[in-house]
Amino acid sequence: MAMLAVLAAVMVLIALLPARPRSATDPALRVSPVDWEAVRDDPRRTLVISWMGIPAYPEARAGSWIQQRLEEHFNVRLRPIFLDWNAYAQRRPLLFCAGEVPDVIWDGDPIGVRNNLRHGFIMEIPHEVILRHAPTYVRLLNRCGKEGWLYSQYRGRNYGVPTFFEGAIRPRISCWRMDWLRRVGITRVPETLAEMHEALRRLRYDDPDGNGRQDTYGWSPNISHWSVMFAEVFAAHDILPFDLMLRDGRVVWGGIQPEARQALALLRQWYAEGLLDPDFVLDSRQNSGQAKFLAGRLGYLYQVNEFDSYDLHNPASLYSRLRAFDPQAELAPAPPLRNAAGVRRGRTWGSAGHVLQFGRHLEGEPEKVVRVLSMLEAITCDETLYLEAQWGRRGRHWEYTPERGRYLLPPLDADKRLRAEELLDGNIFFYPCTLDFTYLGRYQMRAAVEFRDTYRRPEWSMQNVLGKSDVVPAAERYLEDLRRWQTTFYVEVVTGRRELEEFTAFVAAWRSRGGDLLLAEANAMYAELQAIWRRLGVTPEGAP
Repeated sequence: MAMLAVLAAVMVLIALLPARPRSATDPALRVSPVDWEAVRDDPRRTLVISWMGIPAYPEARAGSWIQQRLEEHFNVRLRPIFLDWNAYAQRRPLLFCAGEVPDVIWDGDPIGVRNNLRHGFIMEIPHEVILRHAPTYVRLLNRCGKEGWLYSQYRGRNYGVPTFFEGAIRPRISCWRMDWLRRVGITRVPETLAEMHEALRRLRYDDPDGNGRQDTYGWSPNISHWSVMFAEVFAAHDILPFDLMLRDGRVVWGGIQPEARQALALLRQWYAEGLLDPDFVLDSRQNSGQAKFLAGRLGYLYQVNEFDSYDLHNPASLYSRLRAFDPQAELAPAPPLRNAAGVRRGRTWGSAGHVLQFGRHLEGEPEKVVRVLSMLEAITCDETLYLEAQWGRRGRHWEYTPERGRYLLPPLDADKRLRAEELLDGNIFFYPCTLDFTYLGRYQMRAAVEFRDTYRRPEWSMQNVLGKSDVVPAAERYLEDLRRWQTTFYVEVVTGRRELEEFTAFVAAWRSRGGDLLLAEANAMYAELQAIWRRLGVTPEGAP
């Protein structure tokens, strides 16, 4: 009781203290001391730049060929900091709190940028500075990943350089056991929901594997992550159920729209007919459906996107592993299903990527920021430099033929440790973008290019109108809870544990649990994004 009394007294004293001015407590409101008009970078001066890139290459080592190539070209000395994902989540915050903030910092999500800003780790960098020193980079970002400008934005100011993946606009696709479809009387890959329904029915009840037992299903939906949960069925209803969408000029949540209810009704019907593997509810592992597919229990699998999965010349491909189980198996890729208007629709993450930030201490060395922007611009504009920053030197590290695509040369092809030391064993550490349409299509296997152009056309894609819902400030408090709760409700409706008529109550509850605030902020951010686009010259088609 005495301790409680002391605590109460302390709380009263704190309440009586005068509030500090917001500008003194909120790093987002402090005025940047950098006069960017006066900043000059002398390219003859060697700059030392510490660089904490994407934490995907923990086996990489400082001094790689790629690092040396960039150092020589840009007159810098790079100090790379390699982390794995565990160290990124646990060790990195401790380093920052101890004052060991790198010059360049990679972050995967807008929430990470805001956390860095809240703690005073990063500096402001106006859009005009990026546009001045990296105009070609900005032009490509505006064309294919323009939503990324929100990822580095906070309260009207910019705190980093968005990145992009030029080819990531392509939608996800599925695959079918074509030999099974033929055995049950279906001669082509299903293209509509009605055709998919009939195929699933026959794969369940018409003994496609010919063993005389009813032991196969068409589909075991993957619910291990919200982005893949029943995604192809919702997309055919023109809905992204766990994303922000644009409807009649307003940002809405896809999962509470009338079309989402229609998709749930269809899935509920399919489950009641016994067409979905009932164990899907218990399978939280991401690849559980693939294991069942390879074991001959399923005839349909969602999210088999790349040509590599269908390449019989690759012994590790999905097709090769399926043939090892059943030598007569035939695998057929399936482009996104068609909606009611006959248009194919499929979900994609979009090409907006992540954010490069600059440590706040560079307010005293802003020429380093200019040098990094110059690096991004030069690599974007120079095909040879881009290829070397990504893969190393052609003829020394890799070669290309239309039949094989790009391939590593000996001894790099067989020595993973050597690849890590020589080439970082990854291609987006120092230049965290990919230029698929601009450069990479010239160095990819001809069959892979034809595959993507046939089955994964960009015009079929649907994506979050803001790129990522995490960009909305309220997302930090409400988004994870709303998605988990929505997942539970959807699964219970599909499996019959809840009635479809409860959808109206679900929508009302979703709004009251933080959804209305999420949408209000999302609409404000969409207006802010349009203002940024006008400032940076983004046209409705995306190109300035």
